[in-house]
Amino acid sequence: LVVYRLGTPITLSDVLPQLQHMGLEVVDEHPYQFAGHSSTGSFWIYEFGLRPPAGLASVTVRPIFEDAVTALWQGLTEDDGFNALVLTAGLTWREVTLLRAVAKYLRQGGMRFSEDYVQRVLRSNAAITRLLVRLFESRFDPAKQDGAAERCEAFAEEIRGMLDEVVSLD
Repeated sequence: LVVYRLGTPITLSDVLPQLQHMGLEVVDEHPYQFAGHSSTGSFWIYEFGLRPPAGLASVTVRPIFEDAVTALWQGLTEDDGFNALVLTAGLTWREVTLLRAVAKYLRQGGMRFSEDYVQRVLRSNAAITRLLVRLFESRFDPAKQDGAAERCEAFAEEIRGMLDEVVSLD
C-alpha cells in the first residue's frame, strides 16, 4: 500500500489498527518526507508492506480495497473487524456497512452473539456472506426487480446448501 499525504505525517498508531481490521498483517513501513513549497509544507509518501489473508487474489480486490481504505480514512465508514470482509468476501465498503448495520440491529433485538463473534463467523464463511449480500440486493434493489423472485430463490437454495457444510450450528 502506498499512501501520499500532504501536511502532517501519519502515525503508526492510527494506521496499523485500521489495516489490521481489514485482515491485513503489516510487515513493514517506509516513510519518505519531501520538502514542498513554503505554502504547502512537507509531503509524505508511505510504503506499507502488507501480508493479505491466505488465498486472496489481490488483483481482483484491489479497486474495492482502495475504495474501502479511502472511505475509512475519510470517516465514511467505521473501523472494525467487519472491514476484513472487503478482502475475505470481496465486498465493497458499502456492502460491509449493510452487514454491520444488520448485526447491530440483531444485537439490539436480543441476539446473544457478540459483534466480534458475528464478524469472525462472517469472515470464516465468506462465500455465504457474499451470497447473503447478493440475496439482500436482489430483494431490495429497485434496479434489480426483473426476475428477482427466481434469483432470490436461487440464492436462498445455494445458501441452504452451503449452510449444511458449516461446522458450527451458531
